[in-house]
Amino acid sequence: MDVVVVGGHFADADPDADPRRFDESTDLEWAATAVERASEYAEYFGLETRIKRGWTGLYAVTPDNHPIVEESIPGLVTVSEFSGHGFQHAPAAGRVAADLVCSGEPRHVDTSALTRDRFETDDALFERNVV
Repeated sequence: MDVVVVGGHFADADPDADPRRFDESTDLEWAATAVERASEYAEYFGLETRIKRGWTGLYAVTPDNHPIVEESIPGLVTVSEFSGHGFQHAPAAGRVAADLVCSGEPRHVDTSALTRDRFETDDALFERNVV
């Protein structure tokens, strides 16, 4: 049995959601559109393609589309909200998280611009190429 996972989001079609109360149901119309779009790039998809199941989740982003990387409070390390960059940055983010946990500071990269207080001090970064 072949299994293929298709996912993503469609530009500005995703509504803002309260993480404590978001709709966890699968939008089958959205899923059908995702499969249709995938068929434009992979011959694997076609008229025989069926959607077996689905799930939803939140697409976590910050106002400037950059992650938060910090020891938020003593003993709590936050490395989150990578938008679509998460898969790309996961290995490096894991190393930074380990550094923060083990030594209290990252050894391999300067993450000082990625703390959450940048939104309070108006030092937000701006990303034009958001995945």
